[in-house]
Amino acid sequence: MANINLLPWREEAREKQKRDFIGILALVFLVTSLLVYLFISYLELVTDDQRQRNNYLQTEISLLDTQIAEIKKITERKKDIERRTEIILGLQQSRNLPTHVLDELVRIVPPGIYLSSVDKKGSILWIEGRSESNNNVANMMRKVKTSSYLNDPSMQSIVTQNENLRQLQRFKLRVTITDEFGNQALDMQQGAKK
Repeated sequence: MANINLLPWREEAREKQKRDFIGILALVFLVTSLLVYLFISYLELVTDDQRQRNNYLQTEISLLDTQIAEIKKITERKKDIERRTEIILGLQQSRNLPTHVLDELVRIVPPGIYLSSVDKKGSILWIEGRSESNNNVANMMRKVKTSSYLNDPSMQSIVTQNENLRQLQRFKLRVTITDEFGNQALDMQQGAKK
């Protein structure tokens, strides 16, 4: 029988398997490295895209903040203008208030009452006069309640002198002036002075 040495062939096969294994291992490493590189590049691309979106949103938010601040300023100016307009309208309405009050006094004073003094202090009207009877004063107070400019009559005093001589009775009446616009204008003026 012939003597055949199979060791070199096996060693060559092992070397070939080792080289193939190292080659496959290197190929797997390269493919894995390429995949990791592509994945990292994709993540960086997505991150950069998200950063750009965030920057865009930040600039838009800052623009909206400035617009909101401008809107608040405009709203404050609008309220100030509306308040001034209300004051001006109130003053315009209350401009004729003394004329209306005197006109109302003529309407509410019944026959038999003679006014000696009319004094206005703020929105209070003090009326002093003489009356032939208490009924005349009561009628006058009822008419004050129905008036659109005068209201809340309050009798301060009524003095009867000598009944035998049938003299006129002295009275003092407090009446509130109620002009809706005039009172608002007065309140606003007083608030502005403070």
